[in-house]
Amino acid sequence: MDTIRQPRPKIGTFDKLRQASEFTVAGVEDSIPLRVLVQIFVFISIGAMDSVASSNNSIWAIPLSAIAAVWAWYARRTRNILVKLFIAIAMIAMLVIFLNDIVRQTEETRLLLARLLIQLQVLHSFDLPRRKDLGYSIVIGLILMALAATLSQTMIFALWLMAFLLVGLPILLLDHRSRLGVKTVGFEPEKIGVSLLPLSGLLAIVLVLGLTIFAFLPRLPGFQLRNFPVSVNLSVQRQIPKGGILSRQQQQQQGKNGNGNGNGGTGTGGTSNGDSDTLPPLFAPEIDTASSDAKQLNKKRKPELMMRVRSQAELFWRVMAYDQFTGKGWRISRNDPQQIRTVKRNPLNYEFSLPIPTYISIGAPKQLVKPLASQEVVQTYTIVSPNFPNLIPAAAVPNQIFFPSEELDIDQEGMLRGPGALPEDLTYTVISNVVERNPKLLRQSSGEYPRSIRNYYLQVPANLSPRVQETALSFLASARDAQGKPIALDNNYDRVIQITQSLKQNYAIKPLGFEESKGDLVSQFVDQGGGEESHFVSTMAIMLRSLGIPSRYVVGFASGKFNPFTGLYEVQNIDTQSMVEVFFPSYGWLAFDPVPNRPIFPPSIENNRTFGAVQTFWSWIAQFLPSSVNNFFNWLFDSIGKFVGSVINWLAEMGWIGIAFGLAIAFGFGIGGWALWQFTIWWWQRQRLQQMPIPQRTYRQMLQWLSEQGKPKSPHQTPQEYVESLSDRLSDRQATAIAQITQIYQDWRYGNRAIGYDLSAELKRLLTQLKSKV
Repeated sequence: MDTIRQPRPKIGTFDKLRQASEFTVAGVEDSIPLRVLVQIFVFISIGAMDSVASSNNSIWAIPLSAIAAVWAWYARRTRNILVKLFIAIAMIAMLVIFLNDIVRQTEETRLLLARLLIQLQVLHSFDLPRRKDLGYSIVIGLILMALAATLSQTMIFALWLMAFLLVGLPILLLDHRSRLGVKTVGFEPEKIGVSLLPLSGLLAIVLVLGLTIFAFLPRLPGFQLRNFPVSVNLSVQRQIPKGGILSRQQQQQQGKNGNGNGNGGTGTGGTSNGDSDTLPPLFAPEIDTASSDAKQLNKKRKPELMMRVRSQAELFWRVMAYDQFTGKGWRISRNDPQQIRTVKRNPLNYEFSLPIPTYISIGAPKQLVKPLASQEVVQTYTIVSPNFPNLIPAAAVPNQIFFPSEELDIDQEGMLRGPGALPEDLTYTVISNVVERNPKLLRQSSGEYPRSIRNYYLQVPANLSPRVQETALSFLASARDAQGKPIALDNNYDRVIQITQSLKQNYAIKPLGFEESKGDLVSQFVDQGGGEESHFVSTMAIMLRSLGIPSRYVVGFASGKFNPFTGLYEVQNIDTQSMVEVFFPSYGWLAFDPVPNRPIFPPSIENNRTFGAVQTFWSWIAQFLPSSVNNFFNWLFDSIGKFVGSVINWLAEMGWIGIAFGLAIAFGFGIGGWALWQFTIWWWQRQRLQQMPIPQRTYRQMLQWLSEQGKPKSPHQTPQEYVESLSDRLSDRQATAIAQITQIYQDWRYGNRAIGYDLSAELKRLLTQLKSKV
């Protein structure tokens, strides 16, 4: 008689989920130290991100993540299906919010990504049963630290990085123990398997190796991405009329006084309302460099960090240019609102396309003028001073600017002005076209100029002393070649160089006793044999104009102090400088510096900062070395640089053949370097083996040979365990030799067995027997 099967009761969906959640999870990670250190690891990365980005995610993320980690510890052996379901739903919601913010561009994209990762990490912390789940948290921590590194502009990040390494090294050791199946139940170093001395040594090796790699890592001049940094969370609104020049203090004062007029209100010095302590009297529609008040204000300025710049090349950060000499200083002659051009940004992003000036040679219309080589240089500026005006620093000839405002003003000199004062922590990016200073081509430049240049950049004061032009002509007449013979300068480029050098050599930096009744500033500078730094610039500009060479007075910031750790130029208010820009048809404006103890040319693309960290480190070391040693190394580095440069130029002239030949040379050097490195390792190991006692030497040679045969010894295996693991993988003859070598080594190492001639001969015989194929 067949048995009657009873119908199986139906199980609802909720009961299935409950039953599934009761099943235990395989491969659970029980190491409390590993879990705690991973959480600290993530906390450090969150704190570093908040520190460099001035955010406050740590306030809620760290406590909530800690609570979640405790929950995950107690629930590590259950499947937690419902918890995982809620985590998945929350993660999808966070992703939707992230994508929405990306489309709206409400914040900087790196900050949005960091916020998403922190949110995912908090949710992920509720379910950490296995070691691989802890690995996901480690990966999130690494990404957050990488994001913090890209945002960091100060050395504060180095402290977070040190803490990151201090916690990261024990995590690697604990993770390795977990993979080997070794349990870690306590926090004592002995129980964790971590010895403080070796760990400190490992940390020192990591730091030294990391800093060495960082120092020699080339800063290649190339941006492949076109989404440049800009403060999308800030917006510079129109606060002053078109083309106005206004500082932060003056803007606040006008707001208090209800004075909304304004072409800038900076007057002739731009120093009212407390700006004298931070900003130089250079940024104004008209500047007075002769008065004693301007000199005193310059001396009273206290050093203050104004901005940080990340640039592909070390350049002069231009701010303003002046075309009209007033006798005491300079002014912008075309500063009416009708003469200022306003450009609108791209409605889809923060990009402004700026008008590019065209320079036409009219002296020889049939002459084919070969253009100078140029390079696109990307600069990212971060304003850190609350006392910055609405003037926008930019290098050379800006083509594009990514700036958080609806519009920008451009004057007739090509300088940029914001619609309002630049707020603190503002970040914007400029793409400039920088021409390479090629003396050979510049000497071929025409001496004829378009009317737009002649009308504004050749003017001199009516009462200019004849001595100014006479002195300039005497400078040209004193030109000598390398052998000391007089030469006739037949081009404007050489004339400019000669006048620049002559001013440096024949005039001194000293106080100038200016008296308005005795004429203009330049005439008195020549009569008194020197003056302030800005007076050198004015004198050179007027001397060139007296010779029919167009020039103008420009002000801005020197490149500043390069920080090799952050890769940023740190620019202070005391880095303000003035220079002369000379016009060359077809090529545009090029800067020259006549001030003594400063280079003739400002830094440009010719100054390679590819290995800037090494250059900065060597400059620091050179301070402590004798001059003879410095001269030798400078000659050595200069010779190497010239040789490498000549080789690169030679290969470049050969075209594709040169590129192929260069790759072959690089490949050959790579193979040679690898072979030399392998020989060095072999020689070092051989020397080390020769210094060992023969039992230890033979045992090491045995392990090395077996490793080469694909049978390496694991670190956790004892010598005897290793011998047993090889018993069925080798011939009986070889296994016997291995067992005897191991036994002799153990007797010598742990039993104080004496080493005699017979023992040495026996070990050599056994090693030969092991390597023998018979």
